[in-house]
Amino acid sequence: MKHDWSCRDTVPLLATLRSLAYLCWMKTKTYEIDRFEKRRIPSPGACIYCGSAFSQNDLTDEHVIPFALGHNTLIFEKASCKHCAATIQPYEQEVLKKQLGDFRLQVDAPSRTRRKDRPKHVKIPFVAVDGSGKITRDLGSRAFPLEEAPLALNLWELPEARITLGDAGSDKGRGRPWSYVESRAYEINRQIAEETGEANVAMKLGDVNRNHFLRFLAKTAHAFAVAELGMDGFEPFLNDIILNKSDGLSMYVGGTFPHDKQEIDPAETLRIFIGSTEEFVAVYVQFYPLLDSPAYGIVVGKRNSKTEERIEAMKAHYM
Repeated sequence: MKHDWSCRDTVPLLATLRSLAYLCWMKTKTYEIDRFEKRRIPSPGACIYCGSAFSQNDLTDEHVIPFALGHNTLIFEKASCKHCAATIQPYEQEVLKKQLGDFRLQVDAPSRTRRKDRPKHVKIPFVAVDGSGKITRDLGSRAFPLEEAPLALNLWELPEARITLGDAGSDKGRGRPWSYVESRAYEINRQIAEETGEANVAMKLGDVNRNHFLRFLAKTAHAFAVAELGMDGFEPFLNDIILNKSDGLSMYVGGTFPHDKQEIDPAETLRIFIGSTEEFVAVYVQFYPLLDSPAYGIVVGKRNSKTEERIEAMKAHYM
């Protein structure tokens, strides 16, 4: 199923070098999901999350761009140990299935479920609200065929990562929920209000578990940076966050740095760039940019003596 804006067909990964106020983003080529294009990166011989060396039999392939968003676009062969994979999977699945599940279903995003077994309807809960938006009554759920249900994308809007602002305090940069809802939702709310006799009705959009979402961003950004720059291409910051050993999420995971607006290709479902300052290496991530969704700047680590060489190699490869 396609929508006018929908871009399930491509996952652009990085395509030109761009100089910003204090950050240089490196972009790569475009991969077309419908052609099942994929890039495979050889195993580093160790787990990219805990850093321990393992035999190839004890390591699993890692979808750097999760399968549910990019099919087999970028696979890091034998790059995650089974223990780390078991730690990551619960929060990654929480994001991909619960937070983004209905949206992915509606835009026909990649799925391991056979097409004939996928749900054909979306259940949307409704609530009555007062003039201030406070919920006053639960109105139950309605099931809508996929083609009739309004699209709703639920993310989290964040301030910049605190490390970029010189702030080493507590995890206080929480941000706020962000949603895109298709305009037909308002007509549906009006119809439900008429049916129930309520003055104001709202759809109860899917909740976003902030910590799960930020860990998911950290995991994706770290895996991408290691895939492109190597395990020794920078000094990583995010391992403890990825493995649930630290809750200092807003120190390294935040909103994007100031940058110029770029023209958006309607076929883009995901943007992911690598960039660096004189001190840090960062990854830019944005889901479904045509919806003017929040973009994220994840500081994955500190530059080391090999970073510049690896970034130059990226330039040579992609430009």
